[in-house]
Amino acid sequence: MTAYCTRSDLYRYGLSRGLLSASARLVDSMLASTDVVTLDGHGFETDDEIVFRAAEGGSLSAPLVAGTSYYAVRLNDSTFKVASAPSGAAINLSTDGVSVIVAIALPINDVIEFYSRFVDGFVPHAVPLSTPAPVIVRAIVAELSAKKLLQLAGHVSASVNEAELAAKAQLERWAKGIPLRDAAATVPSNKAATSSFVTTALDPRGWGTGTLP
Repeated sequence: MTAYCTRSDLYRYGLSRGLLSASARLVDSMLASTDVVTLDGHGFETDDEIVFRAAEGGSLSAPLVAGTSYYAVRLNDSTFKVASAPSGAAINLSTDGVSVIVAIALPINDVIEFYSRFVDGFVPHAVPLSTPAPVIVRAIVAELSAKKLLQLAGHVSASVNEAELAAKAQLERWAKGIPLRDAAATVPSNKAATSSFVTTALDPRGWGTGTLP
């Protein structure tokens, strides 16, 4: 499937730089002796994508790297381990973490994909759109994705439902001017939509061959 906007488009059309960040919490402990991270009521399920960073003056357990995606291995409501891949084995931590902050990684690519398919629903006669997508489509996907991501991150934002309804109306207006796409042809299949405007030597007015009243 084709995504109709990029991460850069999110900031070009929908976000201020530095505004998008996931909610984060300071872990209680991260121990090399057990490879266990303790955080009461962490809320993670196995294979949730998470990221770590150290607070000022702190340090991550080696070999973890700040900003890298890892995956939770849930033990109970207060403890979990960390894997480098979904359903992977827990990473062997070689040093204790100090003042470590953990956050669920925002599903940026998944949200962009979702709203790209949202657009497809209003232009089924033209799917798939050419790459790069028209600027109006890139902007709509970026704006909707930005609002949803801000909502997921716990930031106050305008209603996503209202934004979707506004985007729906805008897409429906825009879609009226898009020709039908014929997957087996290199030109639009709704030739009748344009043929009535073609002038010929027999009919220089472009009315076609029908008999005028």
